[in-house]
Amino acid sequence: MNQTQRKNPFWRLAGPLLAYLALQWAVQFVIMLVICIPYVPGAYADLMRTGAGRVLSMQEVMEVYVVAMEPAFTIIERHQIEIMGAAALSTLILTYILLKSDRKLEKANGIAASGRKPVSAYVLIFLMGAAGSIGMTCLIAMAQLAFLDSQYQQTAQVLYAAGFPVRLAVLGILIPVSEEMMFRGILFKRFREMQGFWYSAVCSSIFFAFIHTNATQTVTAFLLGLMLSYLYERFGSFKAPVLLHITINTGSLVFTDVGLFRWLGTDPVRVAGAAIAGAFICSVVFVAIQRILGDIRKDDPRADRQNPLDMFR
Repeated sequence: MNQTQRKNPFWRLAGPLLAYLALQWAVQFVIMLVICIPYVPGAYADLMRTGAGRVLSMQEVMEVYVVAMEPAFTIIERHQIEIMGAAALSTLILTYILLKSDRKLEKANGIAASGRKPVSAYVLIFLMGAAGSIGMTCLIAMAQLAFLDSQYQQTAQVLYAAGFPVRLAVLGILIPVSEEMMFRGILFKRFREMQGFWYSAVCSSIFFAFIHTNATQTVTAFLLGLMLSYLYERFGSFKAPVLLHITINTGSLVFTDVGLFRWLGTDPVRVAGAAIAGAFICSVVFVAIQRILGDIRKDDPRADRQNPLDMFR
């Protein structure tokens, strides 16, 4: 465990998470408010015309309001990805400040930073992400989760409404970086200061799953969170989980746009084969990463002193 001295253990965990969620909510609310404001006078005028000479019921007021504000709601729905991107971008300053503060505290407590890992390990993570994005999507299709979860279908429609460059920038890069800085770089690491690996990984993954709005994404986010926490543990840096997260998200976007999933979905055998192949490649890559990192520890007798974390404590 990473023994750093902090006051108020509860708020060192809850504070950053609540600030992260509140900042995202506030930014989205302000953007939507700015979009709606120009339509408010028209809604008020419609209410005055409709209610001339009589008192409107609450239901009538709501109906008039919804009709008048419909163009604003349409704009918000059409640009949902851009709004999500602005919210994620707003959290980067917060998480960067917290990360710098944590690293400074670790240095003050004599905890050395983890050494650099070979490029080959990061190449393997990229391969794992590409194979994992295919395998995970096919497993979801085989389990019929996407078809049984109406919220997942609605979310997919919203996410794929934007153009590919916007989706790539927001869903493929910006949101993964934002989430990894918060949930692995800060939350997992702070849990890890006083608890063992599995406790820290499960707790941070539960919170990570909680921010996803449908059952299918909640389950997959929890499982992905465990793997991302493991990579953070082994690499000693959130660069590794960021790379995997970006690769999985980007891979899903690219493979969807080029029609790979549509082609696989036309034949159940293809879907099953792709799921098995993806799982097999991820397993082989996982073992290869273990071997590379294991060789580093054998070659460097200082490795145990450089990284005081023990994932089985």
